[in-house]
Amino acid sequence: MLHAMGRDKLTTIPVIDFRRHSMVLEWHTLGGTWTAYDVPPPRVNGIAWIRPSLPNVCLFAQDGRLHLQIGADQFELSEYLPRIRCTRGFASFGLRRRFTVESDSGKILYSYAYWTRQGADFFRWLATSAADPVWRTTSGRQWSGGVSSADLRPV
Repeated sequence: MLHAMGRDKLTTIPVIDFRRHSMVLEWHTLGGTWTAYDVPPPRVNGIAWIRPSLPNVCLFAQDGRLHLQIGADQFELSEYLPRIRCTRGFASFGLRRRFTVESDSGKILYSYAYWTRQGADFFRWLATSAADPVWRTTSGRQWSGGVSSADLRPV
């Protein structure tokens, strides 16, 4: 069964910004917000997608496990749950995608439709990476100890 995380963990975590490759953020887990570091730490524990009008999305590691946070909602990633998908829309000739996060019962926990653009796609990267249970386990352990920003950046 998928459960939202408890709030007894660290409340700030250093993460990189997916779009601004040189920016390291202080991720605030209590509300899904962030502030920029004046002097970034040498190691980070996750990666975030920052948006001005929609909930921010962050994938970070703590205690050897990956956690997905969308706005204030947090979910611990187990081997296969939650299911994270990114699909192409047929009516838009593949130019529109839908990112979804589903519970073990199939309940939609989060859904976001967006137009594809040139360059890296955070939601597609996240869904593709998270589909691999070995990646989830390995990344949870590695990222918990902190990794360099360069090592965490998706291609």
